[in-house]
Amino acid sequence: MFDHALDVSNASKNFAAIEAVLSVGEITLSSSELTKLKARFKVQLSAQNSQQSAVAKANLVNDTRALNAGDVFCAVIGSLRDGREYVEQAISANCAMILQETTEQSAHGQLTWLEQVPGSQLPVLSYFQLNDNLFNVAKAFYAEPQKSLNIIGITGTNGKTSTSQIIANLLDYCHKNCAVIGTNGAGKLAQLQTIENTTPGATELHQLLALFIEQNITDVAMEVSSHALAQKRVSARLFNTAVFTNLSRDHLDYHQTMSAYAAAKQEIFTGDNKQVAVINGDDKQAQKWLENWPKAQAVVVYGRDKHIADYARFAQALNVKHHANGVSFQLITEQGECEIHSQLLGDFNVENLLAAIAVLMVENIALTTIAKAITQLVPIIGRMEAFSSAGKPTTVVDYAHTPDALASALDACRLHCHGKLWLVFGCGGDRDVGKRALMAKVAESKADHMIITNDNPRSEDPESIAADIIAGLGETTNFEKILDRETAILSALTQAAADDVVLCAGKGHENTIIFGNEKRHYDERAVVKAFYSAEKEVTV
Repeated sequence: MFDHALDVSNASKNFAAIEAVLSVGEITLSSSELTKLKARFKVQLSAQNSQQSAVAKANLVNDTRALNAGDVFCAVIGSLRDGREYVEQAISANCAMILQETTEQSAHGQLTWLEQVPGSQLPVLSYFQLNDNLFNVAKAFYAEPQKSLNIIGITGTNGKTSTSQIIANLLDYCHKNCAVIGTNGAGKLAQLQTIENTTPGATELHQLLALFIEQNITDVAMEVSSHALAQKRVSARLFNTAVFTNLSRDHLDYHQTMSAYAAAKQEIFTGDNKQVAVINGDDKQAQKWLENWPKAQAVVVYGRDKHIADYARFAQALNVKHHANGVSFQLITEQGECEIHSQLLGDFNVENLLAAIAVLMVENIALTTIAKAITQLVPIIGRMEAFSSAGKPTTVVDYAHTPDALASALDACRLHCHGKLWLVFGCGGDRDVGKRALMAKVAESKADHMIITNDNPRSEDPESIAADIIAGLGETTNFEKILDRETAILSALTQAAADDVVLCAGKGHENTIIFGNEKRHYDERAVVKAFYSAEKEVTV
């Protein structure tokens, strides 16, 4: 759900949107029903030219908390809630119309009228399997905004946020006007608005795309979660280019098995010539897909292994070198080669850069231009973001919350660490319990000292989560348990020496920590900044 600060007042909102919904649902109303429905939307057709006059604006909404007077409410049957139970709230909000899911195909397209207030009736249109079809309904309602946008979808376990923001930065440098949708928010990078999920629901997504058109956005780099793909909140047809970064263990509390998780990720590809795929050829799951890749769909493969150059279209990194201020490598492609120099830290950012380079190659942007654009990239908020001060240890704040991501972050920090490598981390509650022992093993093998702390315990007991992590450790005694996260970080920073590195993993850009159903303010970056700006030594 978008913040109230997000202005959506200029989206397409006239009766033509309702007619489009009827059309996509293959619904034909009688002349009298259509006339009554038009009257509800205050549409006056001129007998001379049949043109519609301006009408009250409406959004398509499936959450009554975001419902305003004049909106159209979608009462869908979801996995957790049945929207039909919120019809009374929709009526109280003075919505203009209700699209109500029905499980009876024979009821599809039936229009009924509810008494709203004396003398006023509310139209309720029954729609068969509305939740499954909500993407297409929203697309029709908002006049297919994707037709006017170049949309790049990025999926994978790790790297979605960094890759999407790198793409947006590079496209802007190349005189495009690119917005992002993802974990950090939606909009232009300098003006991101908070959204509820990494990938918004179908109604919010199309509302947002319509807004982008009003703002003269040309391109959108969009993170696509496995949940959104599995729940059909998005369609592969939305994306001109689809990027796959990697696959490792995550979200098994939802998908149950790695094969189901992989299958959900694969849903981003159309398999035909309507889309270009950009795939990490170093990833084992991607290699399986590439063995039987549909001939109709163009694919650009990126990576560092020598086999990458065997593909017709590719982006390969050779001679990777890590420096105090970033990374450099030789870029090899079917179009030629050049040197890449970036301020981004970490070995995994080589993969993120390659993915972005491949996307820009799809856009026919010259390698020399791409290389120049990369030099101006700065670290992304909460993604391997380094803080330092004379006489104090270096701190790196990163969002790593999977075993693979944690391993990559620790490896990246080790490259720039001349002393001990400290790690402050935890695991989320109400999530894949099996991941906790794996995170512990990674931490034990790669960090010199660990502090185990909270990371969104949600409804679980923080002590129990910490115990699961500790149970995954071997014989090491190089760890502490400090559940209060701010105290844990300050403890690490005050103990660490000037040539040490402290990795704070798991929270990244986030500004809350979740206990039960409560989101409490917590900004890890602010905690770290305060440590460096303190005039006297911090005590914990």
